[in-house]
Amino acid sequence: MAFYCLTMLSMALELALENNVYEDLASKFFEHFVRIADAMNNLGGSGLWDATDGFYYDQLKLNGQVIPLRSRSLVGLLPIIAVEVLEQEKIQRLPGFFKRMQWFVENRPDLARVITWCERCPNHRHRMLAIPSRQRLESVLRYMLDESEFLSPFGIRSVSAVHREKPYIYRLDDHEYRVDYSPGEGTTYLFGGKL
Repeated sequence: MAFYCLTMLSMALELALENNVYEDLASKFFEHFVRIADAMNNLGGSGLWDATDGFYYDQLKLNGQVIPLRSRSLVGLLPIIAVEVLEQEKIQRLPGFFKRMQWFVENRPDLARVITWCERCPNHRHRMLAIPSRQRLESVLRYMLDESEFLSPFGIRSVSAVHREKPYIYRLDDHEYRVDYSPGEGTTYLFGGKL
């Protein structure tokens, strides 16, 4: 949903450059993204982030208890694809959107922390919207680019190879649910390779 919001935000901003009626729509998707990113990182204390493993995990809510499902899969990599750069020069040409974004940043600092200022060039300023912080991004990328985890000669595995030796097992009542790594037929990759 965060990726969807950023895609819609990007389109609304482009349309708003031609017709300012789209500034409201851009503001809506901006705020939705910020709230989703905040929930993924902070809801219930740490959101979907597991500080011990340094990875995002799905969660199961059962009988009021939140249970992280610690299977390393594409689920934990997907937060890194939701990224949008807001060019300062471009958003200043959209006074309605810029004003609402500034209000949000100034009046909701609890949520605005997912917005990062990037000032690499003196004459080029922009804001970056992303789910993981730099530290969390580096942690997720360490898993993604590790050949004993996700990286393979064919691309990025959908399930970490670590589950070959250590399958993820979740037991509920009399049932056992497993995530195993099984290379070969049926293996899917995020980028290139087999389907």
